[in-house]
Amino acid sequence: MHIFISGATGRNGRLALDNALSRGHTITVLTRNPSSLPSNPNLTVIKGSPSSPQDVQTALSTPTPPSAILLTLNQRRTSENPFSPLSPDSPPDLLATTTSVLLAAIAATPFARPPKIIVNSLFGARDSWQNLSWPFRAVMSHSTMKIAVKDHNNMDTLIRDSGVPFVFARPARLTEGPAAEVKVWPDDGQGCGWNVVISRESLAAWMVRAAESDEWDGKSPVLTN
Repeated sequence: MHIFISGATGRNGRLALDNALSRGHTITVLTRNPSSLPSNPNLTVIKGSPSSPQDVQTALSTPTPPSAILLTLNQRRTSENPFSPLSPDSPPDLLATTTSVLLAAIAATPFARPPKIIVNSLFGARDSWQNLSWPFRAVMSHSTMKIAVKDHNNMDTLIRDSGVPFVFARPARLTEGPAAEVKVWPDDGQGCGWNVVISRESLAAWMVRAAESDEWDGKSPVLTN
């Protein structure tokens, strides 16, 4: 399978890239910093920005149109703390804006069938908000995380309204560590518990499996270990 990854130099995106390559897929990546990625015969690196229609169009056709797209972009912050302020170069609508560009490029590309988009979303987006524990809802409502939730929700709406096949991966609180068994919960997160976690490696591996399989097409499961 040929996969396009947007956000492959981020922490989650790089893990998804490594996992997809280990499973024998060919990959195209669009990045501002090609030197940060490994040399691999199955990897095509396009220098550019996900905000540029021309760059995205080039990535979607080089060397061939993808069967699946992994969206692992996230807003950049001034530190690794998820509650720290956004970086000056990271607009509050980054996800919605770049998704609009991507969807327009997909519409302009002669696909035999539209590629499936697998999105690195979050537990708390859309209907999963109601089953996020109240301490986390309080923190996310009164910190810069509310910007991320709003942007994820807007991106979600754009993709659903586009008619393109999709899977939204809604991971619980992310941790470091090796990949482990992933528990897949309903779209609203009902029953998953209040302080659940999932490793970044687990999330990355699950997203690649979602690209390979149609098991979760059209769904937005909450994911935990």
